[in-house]
Amino acid sequence: MLGRLPMVRRAMSLTSQSNPSGSKQLPALNIAMVGHAFMGRAHGNAYRQVNHFFDLPVQVVPKVIVGRDQKRAAAAAQKLGFESATTDLAAVLADPTIAVIDVATPNDSHHSISMQALKAKKNVLCEKPLAMTFVQAKAMAQLAKQQKVRVGLWHIYRRAPATALAQKMIARGDIGDVLQVRAVYLQDWLSDPKSPASWRTTKKTAGSGAHGDLNAHLIDLTRALTGLEFDSVCGMQQTFHKQRPAGGGKMAKVDVDDAFCIMARFKGGAIGTFEATRVAPGRKNYNCVEISGTTGTIRWNLERMNELEVFSQKDARDGQGFRTIMCMDDVHPYAPSWWPDGHIIGYEHTFVHHVKDFVEALAGKKPFAPNFDDGVAVQAVLEAALTSAKSKAWVKVPR
Repeated sequence: MLGRLPMVRRAMSLTSQSNPSGSKQLPALNIAMVGHAFMGRAHGNAYRQVNHFFDLPVQVVPKVIVGRDQKRAAAAAQKLGFESATTDLAAVLADPTIAVIDVATPNDSHHSISMQALKAKKNVLCEKPLAMTFVQAKAMAQLAKQQKVRVGLWHIYRRAPATALAQKMIARGDIGDVLQVRAVYLQDWLSDPKSPASWRTTKKTAGSGAHGDLNAHLIDLTRALTGLEFDSVCGMQQTFHKQRPAGGGKMAKVDVDDAFCIMARFKGGAIGTFEATRVAPGRKNYNCVEISGTTGTIRWNLERMNELEVFSQKDARDGQGFRTIMCMDDVHPYAPSWWPDGHIIGYEHTFVHHVKDFVEALAGKKPFAPNFDDGVAVQAVLEAALTSAKSKAWVKVPR
């Protein structure tokens, strides 16, 4: 099966790796990860775990971490289970045994690193948002097609068992035709004005604030669950804390949004509202999407990520009401590979599912989403909303 993608076959290690079950030898799929902070830790854990819980045609090998500082990269490699570390990205890209480049860096370097990897004919997994601009994102997607490699975007909330079930239920018509989407992503880690400045509070490195950080997830998840495409948007943004401590008694300017709201119209007539903020005291990671159709409603909340709330007008009227499905039985997506029925999983498992699906896509079993085309679609909505917030007018989403 791996022969369907010659580039992937060339990138397999000449040495075989043992399957954790010990049943057979598998060819190695070597991963090079660029970056090793918060997202790097999550990605690295997924690479280490995936073969232990899913039967795959290859052994995923965390091969090398690429960082800016050799000492810190080496420490990260040791902690995260990678075989080595380097600061030489060019050498890694030239290594024929490396199959996948994972871009786990701040937003402003996604485009540059991914483009270099694509030119080297490497498969690429990139953190979200895909790029700083719509133009950059389109160039990345176009090059990926030209190079005929597999690419993916780390929108991992598609891969909770509950959201995967929601997608299935909506597709089979359990709530009828989708009419409305209400989505919020609320955090509070910047609610204290004394919280320090970082790359996430600077436009040059982040592109935007809560908008690109959190609305990007809401936009992708909405597209995945409903199959709807955005037609036009109206945006509103606010920066409440204009400066933040930068160390040494200095203050740094904050030039990205603290909160961003979007009203949206979808092709086909449905509407939606989206709110992202990092200054909502008490809301730690409240990512909640509620989708209403002509005959029912589905609601998912990351803080109760294994549960799916469903209301159906098809139920007998005297028994109507929201019911909660615990999506951890052997009939639910991904769940059978983990624990006995009813035993919950967490945030980190969505990354494992993401790697599992990407590896299967490399093996030619099925397509992978979100890919860079999906990243372009998300970037188009983000950019249109930013334009709208500045012009105070509705803006068509570019294609």
